[in-house]
Amino acid sequence: MKLIALLLSLISTSAYCGTLHLDKAATGKVRQATDIRYANHDEKQTYQLKIGKQWINGSCSSSGTGNLHALLLDMNFDGQADLWVTGYTDSQGRIRCSDVWLWDSPAKQYRFNKPLSAIPNLDISMADRAIKGGIPNCGCAAQCFYEDSYKWRADKLIATARREQDCERYREYRLNEKNDLIIVKDEIIDSGNPGQQAIEKRNVVDWQRHAHIMRKSWE
Repeated sequence: MKLIALLLSLISTSAYCGTLHLDKAATGKVRQATDIRYANHDEKQTYQLKIGKQWINGSCSSSGTGNLHALLLDMNFDGQADLWVTGYTDSQGRIRCSDVWLWDSPAKQYRFNKPLSAIPNLDISMADRAIKGGIPNCGCAAQCFYEDSYKWRADKLIATARREQDCERYREYRLNEKNDLIIVKDEIIDSGNPGQQAIEKRNVVDWQRHAHIMRKSWE
């Protein structure tokens, strides 16, 4: 689903430029708004967000392929407009970082959400409330990738599925009745033995360890 979103790009400047006031949202109610400002440092752009009376430095920054973009979007499907700041972190446009600031209604301010912000190449589908992310090319002559799926459950973000491939194997993980991610497919790539093409496994695996192995140190 395409989102008609408010995307903001900034003209290059050596210091923080004028404050931008965001007051329109792609989705969610806009009872809140926010002020954001950007700065360019050579080929890198950073930003600050105003929380209360204080300016907070964001962690996501762009380099090489364009400026940071910001939009107000309901990221946790609670009807409120959250803030999503995103930009590419490598010159080839393969890796996109995100800073997600969820609206805290009781406190009436934005709060940084670490689980959502940690997902590389974060993608939100409003139609089916789907959340995905991953790396389309992490090496091995473009044969290495991973893709994760998430959903919200009682205000907690949980992983529901995973696909991954390294130089030798392709694996799929799914959530079982105990809410554990288990391997449901394990294929040896280009194997001549048909019996090794798809190996069904029922045991619970340490998914977090697998995820850490697939991720690179610069993520």
